[in-house]
Amino acid sequence: MKFFSVLLAALLFISCKSNQLSRTIKFNITSTSDYCGGAMPTEEIMESMREPNNFNGTLYFHKDPERNDKGIAQEFKNGKASITGLVNGDYAIFKYPRVNMDKLENNESEENLENECEIMRNFQMLEMVNIDQETKEVSIHIHFMCDPCQEPMP
Repeated sequence: MKFFSVLLAALLFISCKSNQLSRTIKFNITSTSDYCGGAMPTEEIMESMREPNNFNGTLYFHKDPERNDKGIAQEFKNGKASITGLVNGDYAIFKYPRVNMDKLENNESEENLENECEIMRNFQMLEMVNIDQETKEVSIHIHFMCDPCQEPMP
């Protein structure tokens, strides 16, 4: 009898886990950004920067906020994407791809400032989202700050 109880529990666990991996979650992302230099924009342009717009580009989702996992790179078009394979839990969202920290730490070049910038970007989290059994759609807003390592705009 114990054997059948354990077998039933294992089958139930496996079926729930496979349901999580096969479900698709729809994401809707809007974004705003800071004014990051260059010619002083008009008030209309400044206002449009404060207005949320549909995000276009790639974002990186990691279960581990330290990014020691492989993560998922997802392309967004008009603020929309569908992601399959997310298990329940919290996910950190990043703008920049994960860097190989071992490679950077072992690199003894004169590009120390660039390495520091890559490390800083690597850990600059935009948002955390929670995925649970009921999650079918996620709508979030992200705000992009100026990159302190970017060359000044003319």
